[in-house]
Amino acid sequence: MSQSSNTFQHKCLIQQGYQGLSPGELRQLEWGLRFTPSMCSAITVLGLVFQLPALLFAVSALGIWAFFAPAAHPMDLLYNHGVRHVLGAVKLPPNPFPRRMACLAAGVMNSVAAVLFVLNAPIAATVVGVSLIGLQAIVIFTHFCTLSWTLEGLAKLVRRSAPALTPEQIRALVSEGAMIVDVRTVSEFSRGHIGGSQNFPLDEITKHISALEGNTCLVYCASGMRSRIAAKQLSQIGITDVHNIGSLSTARSILE
Repeated sequence: MSQSSNTFQHKCLIQQGYQGLSPGELRQLEWGLRFTPSMCSAITVLGLVFQLPALLFAVSALGIWAFFAPAAHPMDLLYNHGVRHVLGAVKLPPNPFPRRMACLAAGVMNSVAAVLFVLNAPIAATVVGVSLIGLQAIVIFTHFCTLSWTLEGLAKLVRRSAPALTPEQIRALVSEGAMIVDVRTVSEFSRGHIGGSQNFPLDEITKHISALEGNTCLVYCASGMRSRIAAKQLSQIGITDVHNIGSLSTARSILE
């Protein structure tokens, strides 16, 4: 997919984790992906205006739940099983990791605002809530997500600062039988992956310990952030011969 053929909003969606989609596919999603943040923002506004911590805790739970359930955000389900049929729109895919992180951050901010109301600090609660509404408004109107942008920047810093295998070393390990592990979601994997790679999504990586034990593991994802997290998790539970080889594009440039 040519990056130059994408609009600014499409590039922002790619930054949110929707890699591997054509401009046409992104165009089909760009309005539907506004539904969930719009609805959650509306609930937050009601909670702030009427100073209802219970409502803020409720919308907080939606965001936190969405982090752990990529395909089960209640507002996404409402859109997929109801609203989209009325509009004749396409189904929303599971939320990729950067977008889920944004949902989690919004959930935390709503919880903080709710706690501040409970503690009788309405001004501080309003400041937190209005800050969240401002960030969500940017997402709704432009698809630019501050947290996704931050995560991408951190991933680039990590790739520049962390010692890495050379392309020659990676190819040598593969020729010796190293396992190539794609830690993206199943839907991302289905849209394109390195030949011969195994798909063990980051959220389920610890379920595949028996398959990984005893192997040299080369892990990659969309940007290099999830693969770094996966490599760290695996090393902490005893899979010591594991290496983060970064993004899908980097892995392709080396192995294909």
